[in-house]
Amino acid sequence: MQTKREQFQQEMTLLPPLETLIPEDHPLRGLNRVLDLSFVHGAVRDKYNQENGRPSIDPEVIVRLFLIQAMYGMSRVRELMREVQVNLAYRWFIGYRLDERLPDHSTLSKVLDRFGDAVFNELFERSISQCKKSGLIEGKVLHVDATTIRADLDRNRVEKADSPDPDARFGRFPGDKLEPGYKQHTIADGRSRVILGLSVTSADRPEHDEAIPILDDALRRLEEDVPEAVCGDAAYASGENYMKMKKRGQRLISPPPKAKTYTGDEYFSTEDFEYDEENDLFVCPWGTPLKYVYTEKKRGRRIYQALRTDCRKCPLKSGCTKAEKRQLKVSAYHSGLVQLRAASKTKDFKELYSTRAPVIEGVFAEAKQWHGLGRAWRRGLSKMLVQSLLIATVINLKRLMARLVGFRRPIRAFLRAIWALVQLSLIDISAKPASSVQLRVR
Repeated sequence: MQTKREQFQQEMTLLPPLETLIPEDHPLRGLNRVLDLSFVHGAVRDKYNQENGRPSIDPEVIVRLFLIQAMYGMSRVRELMREVQVNLAYRWFIGYRLDERLPDHSTLSKVLDRFGDAVFNELFERSISQCKKSGLIEGKVLHVDATTIRADLDRNRVEKADSPDPDARFGRFPGDKLEPGYKQHTIADGRSRVILGLSVTSADRPEHDEAIPILDDALRRLEEDVPEAVCGDAAYASGENYMKMKKRGQRLISPPPKAKTYTGDEYFSTEDFEYDEENDLFVCPWGTPLKYVYTEKKRGRRIYQALRTDCRKCPLKSGCTKAEKRQLKVSAYHSGLVQLRAASKTKDFKELYSTRAPVIEGVFAEAKQWHGLGRAWRRGLSKMLVQSLLIATVINLKRLMARLVGFRRPIRAFLRAIWALVQLSLIDISAKPASSVQLRVR
């Protein structure tokens, strides 16, 4: 028999506590278990007048709302608050009753200007610390890379005087398209894929310049756990990065550029000349020395050249240069680049480099597909940094949640067995009945 259900919109309804309506395996329950917000009130205390004014929205509620936004990749605050209005799990996570009025979306937008990025950076730092204490971070191999993030800006207004986002710049996006945006430079643990450090720059900033600062940031957090290798794509391959990482005790695993010469590929490249570091000179394939002459003011390259008389009588000159004398232009870190090229031919180097893409590109794919990193939620470099910090924090806490679930499975199995015995009346326990909430649902 066909039936039709009547909709009772004005009926008085008795509801159990909100927490009992949230499934045990809900992601926000897991996030709540590992989330440490004990620092928030102290961190933003100086942002509020403690004596006068209207009562504020609890700063912890603000942070929890932004974490929901990052967890589910909602690009707009209006969208976030519409979802919180109707989603029981979201309300439970921020500690609001069903009949309690939510903060206005404009309040959340304004509070970012008040908070700045310090509280969100501390949240990110704590997520790393928690992962480290749990034994999640191995720290032996780190992976560094950058990804572009599309700015919320029309491309015709980039770097204009009236641009609503003066920090956005053109950068290369997939398909070799030039679009306005930002870059997130990221370093992650090779085993757990926990994000250990990040920075945000305009999209036109080269990755090479951010490698050492972001590595130093990660090393500070790792403390005694010194990584053995740092993997990056070809953008990080340079003699300078190689030598600086070597000084810190790390190997740079990054495919170096092919050796070229300004005289063309048909002539000897710089790699065909042996560098004598002790005497600071190069020796050509025929055995002629090329001595240091000067350093370029603009590009900082060091210039070495042979004597004209030596080149004139050299039997290999036709394969070396068409000029009267051979000249080499190399960076101050040329010896590091030579070592990197030699290392790149080893089996160990190739095996380590093959692990790069699944780790760091997987992190970026996760952040963009599930957490909204593909496009800037707000305008300005500082707010783009807050977005990146929130998403990185959520990703790290997801890793921690997965690890703790593994530890809790035996405990949960034990508790389920105890509860089964209770239900069979084999164990006598007393429990208070759950309280109820009486509401009028409109």
